[in-house]
Amino acid sequence: MNNNQEKQLLKEFFENGCHYGRAKRFTHPSMKPFLLKTKNSNIEFFNIKKTEEYLKTIAKLLKDIISENKMILLVGAKPAAEEAIKNFAQKFNFPYITYKWIGGLLTNFETIKKRIFYFKDLLEKEEKKEIEELPPYEKQKIKKELDKMKKIYGGLLNLNQLPDYLFIIDLNFKNHKTAYKEAIKKNIPVIALAGSDNDITKTVSFIPVNDKAPKSINFIINYLIDLLDSR
Repeated sequence: MNNNQEKQLLKEFFENGCHYGRAKRFTHPSMKPFLLKTKNSNIEFFNIKKTEEYLKTIAKLLKDIISENKMILLVGAKPAAEEAIKNFAQKFNFPYITYKWIGGLLTNFETIKKRIFYFKDLLEKEEKKEIEELPPYEKQKIKKELDKMKKIYGGLLNLNQLPDYLFIIDLNFKNHKTAYKEAIKKNIPVIALAGSDNDITKTVSFIPVNDKAPKSINFIINYLIDLLDSR
């Protein structure tokens, strides 16, 4: 990357709000090295030079993971991350979660896997119109169950084994904390988009960046996709 390209990237970081952290009272100590020291603001700001540096590191790691045909489970069960996660997952055929984390997905995987197989079976029956042939009450019950399962398991159709990595947007989001804990318990490496309130001490790699705003999340994920496309 030449000097002009680097300046343009830093400009785009600012334009997309990637530099914003949270109020200082929420700052996690592990994120302090990636924040600018400010006296007159209650809001934290990222040192975007470090954001750029870690973005490149993540891109290299992801390239290696993809080239080795390893599986990444993408976790963005918050509205701000939904679009970015789906784009990323569909581009590289990764499993993903955007509705809510399924408790026990990693720590009780064999049970969850049975639910995924059951979901696949229902989808097949739906495609073959077999559900339409059921008695009205049973048909209504199955359709209701299937609609719910599409939200929960819709991104997990290709999750046939425990993932090699988790990629989580915002480790501090309530629904993601369980995912983070389960990954640590199962020794599954975690990669993250990490805001100023995140505890990144148990991740293998992360990008220090605004992980709350859709604009920032989409920009970073789309930039990663572009980097990986050029591999």
